[in-house]
Amino acid sequence: MIGLYIHIPFCASKCYYCDFTSYIRSEHLIDEYISALLLELDLYKHEKFDTIFIGGGTPSYLNDKQLEKLLKGISDRCDLNRILEFTIECNPGTLTYSKLKIMECYGIDRLSIGLQSANLSTLNFIGRTHSFDDFEKSINYAQNVGFENLNVDLIYGIPNEKLYDYEVTLQRIIQYDLSHISAYSLILEKNTKFYNMYKKGNFVESDEDIQIDMYKYTKYFLELNGFEQYEVSNYSKYNKSCLHNLIYWNFNDYIGIGVSAHSFYKNVRFENTKNISTYIEMLKKNNKLIYENVYNNSFVDNIEEYIMLGLRKIRGISLEDFNTRFDSSFLSVFGEVVNKYKKNGLMDVVDKMVFITNEGMILMNLILKDFMGKL
Repeated sequence: MIGLYIHIPFCASKCYYCDFTSYIRSEHLIDEYISALLLELDLYKHEKFDTIFIGGGTPSYLNDKQLEKLLKGISDRCDLNRILEFTIECNPGTLTYSKLKIMECYGIDRLSIGLQSANLSTLNFIGRTHSFDDFEKSINYAQNVGFENLNVDLIYGIPNEKLYDYEVTLQRIIQYDLSHISAYSLILEKNTKFYNMYKKGNFVESDEDIQIDMYKYTKYFLELNGFEQYEVSNYSKYNKSCLHNLIYWNFNDYIGIGVSAHSFYKNVRFENTKNISTYIEMLKKNNKLIYENVYNNSFVDNIEEYIMLGLRKIRGISLEDFNTRFDSSFLSVFGEVVNKYKKNGLMDVVDKMVFITNEGMILMNLILKDFMGKL
């Protein structure tokens, strides 16, 4: 399996928590940027991708003409007949019937809609520019056009947000026929407006106990309503897990194109420049890129990353797959760590799968740190 990620860095505004490379008031660059993207995609015309994920930024911020230029360019360069899943990220308030029809025409079969919260004051606090009404309109538009595979992104642990507020968000979105829900705990990333506000003492972080309660409620409520947790932050209806993200968590290859995009390809990690003008110029003039932070993974790197990614999954890691990939017995190397957490119910081994239990997921970072210390 190999995935293709395409980064669209344009937004109407910058969310306060976002540390992804994105640009506002840069509409004049969009057409040139799309042309550069397609030139970069030409560099991988020999590759047979299994999934495509267009993220951002806000891909649905593109106008009809720009969106069609992008999607037609992708369809001309990729064999869409073999694509198992084609996702695009969208923000409420930026979707129209015409955009959705263009998406449908060019093979997109999964929408990922960034709601974050149903509470208007919370949305305003984190710098979102839409309302829950905008979200409802977007969902209705998408379903009327015929989209059935719909994901909604949520954030919990937002300062000043009460458990009740978050419960209401889940209760409101469950009324829609969704196939997937992603619920992420807020992280204060450096170089974001939120981080600067925090450093100035404008707010205090959400209490850890409240975040744990929100995590537990998410799992309880969504499973009660027919969703299965398959990764620490992701829940899906039957057979609707995000195939593209599973490529990351299963430690398979992926190519990222666009400004600041990361790739892991043939055992090498590399990233594109974060400077959009440099990115456009390199491809326009030389039809190639000079990659930044090129790193050849070592054997130990591969084991560490495989474990850190694999144990995020609820099913965990296949002992047989590990042994085949690394020609080594997982339990021979890490049995001491597994037994340590198995004794107190935080890990288990069943049917040749080693995994962190429901109780252990709350302490996942601590557990993973112990594994890293064994290499």
